[in-house]
Amino acid sequence: LSRGSLWLFDAAPRTQKQRAVLVRRRQDGVSPGKISGVSDHKARTEQYMELVEEKVASGDSAGITAIVDHLVSEQIPQAISRKVVSHMASQLQSSLPAEKFEQVADYTVTKIRDAGMAASMDEADFQLRSDLYNYYVKEGDFTEAATALAGVNLDASSKERSAEEKADHYVKIAETYMMNDETVDAEIFVNKAMSLMSDVKQWQLQLRYKVTHSRILDSNRKFLDAARNYYELSQTPSTQIDSEELLELLGKATTCAILGKAGPQRDRTLGSLFKDERLATLDQLDGYSTHGQVLSKMYMQQILRRTELRAFEDSLKDHQKALTSDMGMTIPQRAIIEHNMAAASKIYENIRFTELGSLLEIDAHRAERIAARMISEKRLNGFIDQIDGVLCFQDDTDVLRSWDERISEMCLQVNKTVEDVEKTYPQLVAP
Repeated sequence: LSRGSLWLFDAAPRTQKQRAVLVRRRQDGVSPGKISGVSDHKARTEQYMELVEEKVASGDSAGITAIVDHLVSEQIPQAISRKVVSHMASQLQSSLPAEKFEQVADYTVTKIRDAGMAASMDEADFQLRSDLYNYYVKEGDFTEAATALAGVNLDASSKERSAEEKADHYVKIAETYMMNDETVDAEIFVNKAMSLMSDVKQWQLQLRYKVTHSRILDSNRKFLDAARNYYELSQTPSTQIDSEELLELLGKATTCAILGKAGPQRDRTLGSLFKDERLATLDQLDGYSTHGQVLSKMYMQQILRRTELRAFEDSLKDHQKALTSDMGMTIPQRAIIEHNMAAASKIYENIRFTELGSLLEIDAHRAERIAARMISEKRLNGFIDQIDGVLCFQDDTDVLRSWDERISEMCLQVNKTVEDVEKTYPQLVAP
């Protein structure tokens, strides 16, 4: 028999005697059970590896899984099974057809997990799960890909990995979950990466983490937090990110700011975006034709009509225009009604709910409920006269009151500074 047919997968040349022994073993139908009777650990390990190579070369998936069952049993020393399974893991993806690889690899990682050997076979487990991840991504099954990689326990690994390697692993999983908008699972791994990011120096990894975190905040309807993150990313130097991608990030920040709850926090975010010179060029991007106009009107506290928002609403993703649980409105409807409520407070001192409902294009009862909630959340200054059905707005820009508050705050800061100086430099205090 030629070396090309018998020794194709051998790790090293053998002597003529060793070759003859191997030929007889294969002719006799060598099984894992027969090999387990070999007393010498080194020889047994080599024979297991040879059997694995034979089964892999022939594409015998049933034979490979039978070997896996044998190796994870309690009768086989872990020192042997660890080496053999690692040897097998390094060959599967490159040697087996795709479907057989997926079947064998998934079976193997499941058996390793169920046998409680994930820690002792960590490198083989990592190799197989990484290869499964690549297979599932190629097939477009992103949830299965992320789930396969999520099964790796880096904390229990025998291999020392840096903070950057761990963070890259966690961000990769989160990114893949987000390909199918699996926000809950993605958030778990972004939070794992969060504690490591202070030790990460690679700006590409920092960028991937921030983008993924922003997308999760957006999907969780934490629009103002997402808007701030997106805007911060949009200010990255153009030497690191393409200018068109930076403009896209600005567009995402604008979208989230518009959808955020009306109030002082959103006003600050709107102000930052309104003052950005790139806002005027945002209409050059597909899907952002009216974003700049809508944001400008919001910042200027102008009333917005529904007809002005059709193009904006059409550009939104499904989670951004979902129904809210409290008022039975979509997210953009709620955002615009709350904005118009706040804008009305700049025009009127008081207004009947019947008239306010007409202004907001909703019924009077719903207008009262929205106003009450905004007042209770301190996003609107005013009070409700339920007897007369009137909403009374209170001016939060009282000049004298604001002046007094600022003087009081300044005095408190001066007192605190003096106390800190006295504690740090007691020798400066006069006796």
